[in-house]
Parts: sequence; C-alpha cells; structure tokens
Amino acid sequence: MKSNNTFTLGSGATSQKGRPSENRSFRLDHETIDKLNDISEKERVSVNVLANKALRRYVEYDVLAEKFGLITISKALLKTLFALMTEEQARELGRKSGREAGPGFVTFWYKKFDLENTIKAIGKVTSEYGRNFSFDSSFDGKTHVLVMRHESGKNASAYYAESVKAVFALLGLDSRMEENEDQVTAYVDALPSSSLLPPLKPSTTIPKLPRLTTPPITK
Repeated sequence: MKSNNTFTLGSGATSQKGRPSENRSFRLDHETIDKLNDISEKERVSVNVLANKALRRYVEYDVLAEKFGLITISKALLKTLFALMTEEQARELGRKSGREAGPGFVTFWYKKFDLENTIKAIGKVTSEYGRNFSFDSSFDGKTHVLVMRHESGKNASAYYAESVKAVFALLGLDSRMEENEDQVTAYVDALPSSSLLPPLKPSTTIPKLPRLTTPPITK
C-alpha cells in the first residue's frame, strides 16, 4: 500500500451498519496513505473503516457546516466565554438560540423540523460532529431522555438547558431539565403520533344477507 498511491475504498469489506457498499478507487498521496496506515495500526481499526468515517463526516457535516456558518473552537475557549457571562445572560442566550436558530438548524440538515430530526441533530450534528458535548439518549415509549455532558461549567449547562427547552417548546412538547456543573439531562414527553400508536385493526366487513323474496301466491 505504501508503494502505490491508489487506494480502494470498500475492498474486501462488508456493508457497515446495514449500509450497502461498493468499491471505489481513489488516488491519494503517499503521506496521507502512510498516516492512514499508522492510525489503523494504533487504533486497531481497518483503513477502510477510517476512510469511510472521514468521508462520511465530510459529506454529512463539513460541507453543510461551512454553508451554515459553523466554526470550531476549543473547549477551553468555550468554557472561558461562558464563564464571562452571568447565569441569566447564558440562559437568555440559550433561549434566543433555541427559538431563532433551532428550527433552521434542524431543517437545514434534515429538511423537516420535527421531534425525530431534532434529536438526531442534537446527537449527530452538535455532539458527534460538532463535539460540543457527549450525548446519550433513551426512550421508554413515552419520554425521551437526552443526556448532554459538556464539562464547560454551570453557565454552559444553563445555556444548553434553555436552548433545548426552547426548541422543543416550538414543537409543542413539554420538557424538564436537570442541570449540574457539567451536564444537562432533558426529559421530553413525546406527543402521540402514528409511530407511537398501536396499528389499527382491520375493519370487519359485515357480510351481506341474501335478499329475501316473497314466494308467488298461487290461487
């Protein structure tokens, strides 16, 4: 591989996470291939997985983030900026961000502003790709539990709590927040929807009764 700068993506690999795959060949410079090999050995992950991950991030996040105007800053700087605010300033900024930017943010990535896409945007765009915080979620059939661990201080918790609450309020959803120094847990009640309701039973067709006829009267 180090003697050839042609890299075949998907070679010998099955589809990842149920996604269909196909082989594609790319010409990469030797330095990039060498670094991919080094990372592959250190992390014990195939080069194919690393390349897929990098390309998926590019098409799912990097291109859109640039168009949406997002930038990357260090966690240390983010923590410093929140520390310069009062708690109420952080909350007001969160409410404003949720109300004004939330729907557009979700729609920009996923085309429709609804509960499913909002949770997806928080977990995929803001957490996995934006790396603002780590994210876990669960659903018991009635309430979504969203856990955001940011490690940026209490004002960051105030900001994220108000921002998330404002976004879900626009969807008509009740949400409750638990905050501590480095984490926000949101409890979001799901509105009844077709995906949560049991399937309708097929309607029963009442069979038609045979038409009764009066026998002719003979004299």
